[in-house]
Amino acid sequence: MLEVSDLTAGYGEAVALRGVDLQVRDGTTVSLVGSNGAGKSTLVKALMGMQPVSGGTVRLDGEDITHRAASDRPRLGMALVPEGRRLFKDMTVRDNLLLGVHHPAARKRSAGALESVYELFPVLRKRSRQLAGTMSGGEQQMVALGRALISRPRLLILDEPSLGLAPIIVEQVFETLARVTAEGVTVLLAEQNMRRALELSDHGYVLADGQIVLDASGAELLKSDSVRTAYLGDA
Repeated sequence: MLEVSDLTAGYGEAVALRGVDLQVRDGTTVSLVGSNGAGKSTLVKALMGMQPVSGGTVRLDGEDITHRAASDRPRLGMALVPEGRRLFKDMTVRDNLLLGVHHPAARKRSAGALESVYELFPVLRKRSRQLAGTMSGGEQQMVALGRALISRPRLLILDEPSLGLAPIIVEQVFETLARVTAEGVTVLLAEQNMRRALELSDHGYVLADGQIVLDASGAELLKSDSVRTAYLGDA
């Protein structure tokens, strides 16, 4: 579904991505893991058209979308759960969710989607008229996930969805992702919680200093001595 070839990007003279290659097959979950500052968020933004790239290509279903505007991504069936959630805190939960279908193409796919989000996150139905900014961090992450899912995306990209959440809420987030993937949504997950991300994933890519340094199945990466020592804190 998604193919990234020799992608390069940066900020001014600072290079953040150096010749990145990766693939995300239809119906799979792929993790992009690495330490803070490895370039995960820059790559996510480049895929969503939010970060200019200086070289390489991004293809979705074979179509070159490298330089397409970010506003085109919903029409193509892509949705993002951004780092830090990025909710409108003075708007209600329901209004934040409905922002996910502001694009005409997303609206066409979204019949009954609000109800589906409420079934996935029952607490949001109860809190639908509550201001998003008054909710806990875990509840706000549910809103951010629901806002992305309400457009019924084919490819869901998440940037650090567990960041700043209590362990019990992190488990809820990953359980939700497992349900989403079981329903056939393709997922690309950029995540610092490498162990949990790789457990969920069909395939994983390890990013360091803006480059892919390892890639294999999630299970293989979890068993890798170098990954366990360098990233998982195992002796």
